[in-house]
Order: sequence, then C-alpha cells, then structure tokens
Amino acid sequence: MKLKFITLFLLFSSIVYGQKIYTSDIANFYQAFDIACADTINAEKLFDKYYFKKGTKGLDDFYKFKIKDKEKFSKKVINGKEFYASIRHDIENVRLFEDSIIKNYNRFKEVYPKAEFGDVYFVVGRLSSNGTISKNGLIIGTEYLSKTENNSKNWNSSMLNNILDFNHIPITVFHEMIHFNQNGMVREDNLLSYALREGSAEFLTEIFTGKTDGDYKAFQNREIAIWEDFKKEMYQDKSISWRDENEPLRPRNALYWAGYLICKSYYDHSNNKQQAIYDILNVKNNSDFYKKSKVEDYIIKHFK
Repeated sequence: MKLKFITLFLLFSSIVYGQKIYTSDIANFYQAFDIACADTINAEKLFDKYYFKKGTKGLDDFYKFKIKDKEKFSKKVINGKEFYASIRHDIENVRLFEDSIIKNYNRFKEVYPKAEFGDVYFVVGRLSSNGTISKNGLIIGTEYLSKTENNSKNWNSSMLNNILDFNHIPITVFHEMIHFNQNGMVREDNLLSYALREGSAEFLTEIFTGKTDGDYKAFQNREIAIWEDFKKEMYQDKSISWRDENEPLRPRNALYWAGYLICKSYYDHSNNKQQAIYDILNVKNNSDFYKKSKVEDYIIKHFK
C-alpha cells in the first residue's frame, strides 16, 4: 500500500483549490521513447501502446487539438531523438515549478475571486504547441518549453530560436489558466474577437507574473505599421492565413499583440484596476470594448 501511495503522488498532487498537476504523460512518453528508439520500424505502434493509450485525459485532448497524427508524431520524435533526449532530465523535473504556479494562482484569486483553476497536464508533443485548454483543464506541451543553458549546447539555430526557456513554464501555465476563465467573454468570428481573447490572456499574464507568454521584441519600431494593418481588417472573418510568417506586417503573434495593446490601454485608462480586470475577462461587446480602451490614444502616446 505504501508503494502504491508513493506512485500515485508522483503522478499528481493537489496544487490549489482542489486542482491537480499531472506529469505521468512525460514518464510514459520516455518509456515509449526508449523502446521506439531501439525499434524505429515499429515506432508508431510503440508510441501508441506505451504513450497514447496510457495517457491522461489531457493527453487525449492534446492529441485531438495539436498532435492529430500518430505517424507524423512518431517520425518527428525519431528524427529528432537527440533533441528529445537532451531535454529529458529537465522536463522530467517539471514539478520544480509547482510553487511558482501556486503563488501565481493565489495572486490571481485575490484580485478575481470567481477564478477557476483547471487541472494541469504536462505532456510531450511534436513541437506544434506550448499550450492549450480543454474542458478537462490546462495542457502544456512541455517539449516546447525546455531550453536551458546546458541542454541546448548542441541545438541548431532553429531550435535555439523557437524553443522557449524551461523557466517560462509558469508563464505559459498562467496564460492558459486565463483562457480557462474567459467563459464570460463574447465570441465573434472576426479578428478582433480572436485578438482580444489571446491579448487579454497575454496582458493579464504580464500583470500577475511580470512577463507575457509571447515574445514581441521583433515588433520594435514596426508597431504603427503592424497596428494599422490589423485595424484595417479587425472586423473581417477570423482567418488563420492572416498570420503570415512571410508578411512583415503580420509576424507571429501579431494578433496576440494587438489584443494585448487594447487590454493594456483599457487597464491604464481605468481608475478601478480590479474592475478593469473583471471587464477584460468578461467582454460582452468587442467593438464597444475596443472604443472604450482608447487604444488609439495609447498608440500615439507610446509609439508615435
């Protein structure tokens, strides 16, 4: 009985307000990884048996939303086995961030008493996403958040530029937790609605943790042009094609950044900061919120 208790504790533990952190998917992934690397011809079947079929509800959801294809997943992992081996020690110790996650949650609960906290699932994907949410909780693609000074010494430039720091994990968890608390936000099928949903998560993450989940350094000195391009089309139907990596005015996370600016301006112009946080999480009319934010004044003041 004692051994069973210890095993269960390693799989999850209470974090705050009755929620759990699950790390069993990482352990299962590396069990499958070791076997598949020794039998690459059957890698897809082995990952299916030892990883996906043994997975948590979070991994099931992450597969549906982000991984989607077991063959592609297996090829990605086997072809990048040196990368997955290099991050193993670090992501197997992801529980090091539990205290930071709890502290961030507590700060948020003090300001937003109606906050809800879903279970947190740490999974391993195929470098397609660092996080998402489902009805079951927050799901973190841990391999996308694994870079340390030691494990990245032999990475290529693409890996170095795209993989986020291991210490960034509590930031991504908080960003996804904000999404879990956006049930009061209206959803519309346009770019403004999408930008506000992501941008509010970015802004509130910065308020409570000191950092945004995304990196916007590349936007410097291009803010006005990027903003004007967004403003021209913000009432158009939501279109993933708007985020064009080859278009200088539509860099990665441009919509997140636009929504972040709107929320930041709304907050800065508000006399009641706690009410402003409530409003940001419960936008009922996107166009009205945009106008009340006075974001055009904010942009002129800070970028012109």
